Amino acid sequence: MATLARYVDTGFETARLLACPECDLLLHGPAAVATGEVACPRCGATLYRRYRWALDATLALMIAAAVLFAVANAYPVMSLELQGRETSGTLLGMAQALHEEGVTSGAILVALTVVVMPGLEILAMLYLLVPLRLGQVPEGLAIVSRALFAVRPWVMAEVFILAALVSIGRLGNIADLELGAGFWAMGAVMFLFAVTDTIFDEHTLWERAAAIRGPGRR
Repeated sequence: MATLARYVDTGFETARLLACPECDLLLHGPAAVATGEVACPRCGATLYRRYRWALDATLALMIAAAVLFAVANAYPVMSLELQGRETSGTLLGMAQALHEEGVTSGAILVALTVVVMPGLEILAMLYLLVPLRLGQVPEGLAIVSRALFAVRPWVMAEVFILAALVSIGRLGNIADLELGAGFWAMGAVMFLFAVTDTIFDEHTLWERAAAIRGPGRR
């Protein structure tokens, strides 16, 4: 999820300050925005988006992503039949195969960007959103939020899908190739991440937490 702006609370009753991520202009945030986007008056960059249903929709998307991600790791991504011999592999199985072929660095990269980082993003989002939906502020909100936006650039499910499509085009000419449930599930996870990027904004997260804590509390 993209970090569109940085902000800090300067006091219990004082206005919120926003720093534009593009030109670093410091400005007072609006007192209330029902829906839509808030843009920087100097460079026009989007400071943040506001949708009333954003957190609930994001939670639903992340629950669906968690289920699909489990399927993507449990079932084969594809199966290949050549000269009467059939083989198939899961996401972690592909990383293991790279390691066994001596490409350990590539195996680690695949495991991190396709399995570990997406899993951490889903867990972090659920850790933040589920308690807020239940009317509670999760412990370590700031730490988990920072970790989430540090992990996000390393989630490369779309790169995996693109590489798989290229491999399908080449291997399909020499063998019978069949896409497994893991491939379609990972493609669906990529789609859910993309949809989440368009509706989720960290400001809404912090504002929900502030509303639960009540005025005068941090």
